[in-house]
Amino acid sequence: MHSIDYNSSIPQSSNHQITKSPNSSRSAAILAGGKSQRFGSNKALAPWFTGHVIDAVAQAAMSACREVIIIANEPEPYSCSGLPVFPDILPGLGPLAGLQSALRHAKEERIFLLGCDMPLLNSELINMMWEIPTWAPVVIPGTPRGLEPLHAIYHKSILPIVDNRISAGSLSLQSLLKDIPCHIVSSADILKICPSFKCLTNANTPEELAKLKRHYSS
Repeated sequence: MHSIDYNSSIPQSSNHQITKSPNSSRSAAILAGGKSQRFGSNKALAPWFTGHVIDAVAQAAMSACREVIIIANEPEPYSCSGLPVFPDILPGLGPLAGLQSALRHAKEERIFLLGCDMPLLNSELINMMWEIPTWAPVVIPGTPRGLEPLHAIYHKSILPIVDNRISAGSLSLQSLLKDIPCHIVSSADILKICPSFKCLTNANTPEELAKLKRHYSS
């Protein structure tokens, strides 16, 4: 059995700026239920310096949010993390089902949804997104690649829409975003904090993870 251990032995850098008092009204949910087919093994538990990839994701989330949960259909690998683990309500339906579970189980009204495979997350960018004053139920980065739905804040008011789309078999998270008002964080604002958008880069293969390690060390 693998486990994850959150401790100071994992290298810290400007990508993981720790705030002293995470806002108590903030929740974050890390999606760790993917099949990792391109990676060949559970990418959340891939080695990252002295820990695992998900360790770095969790540390960045915990630096900005009081509550951090993991969404995973197999909770055992994460049982030693000290973080609550919740399964998808309907397993096997992809990220939209992960969002559904996060909206159901997180304590706060707004939830920062994060992929488990972005070890270069920047907590300054996470904090900046939290502090944007907006009525929109979704706050999401916009980059030249498009929107980043697994680095976005979602309001629980969209849960009925998510439920209905899953019931109808419409499982695209990107498609959901076309039907919901979004506050899009501009590329220019992101680049002030996250040069080259590297903090939003995910690792779908071992080769991509090795490249991210080189970015981290540079």
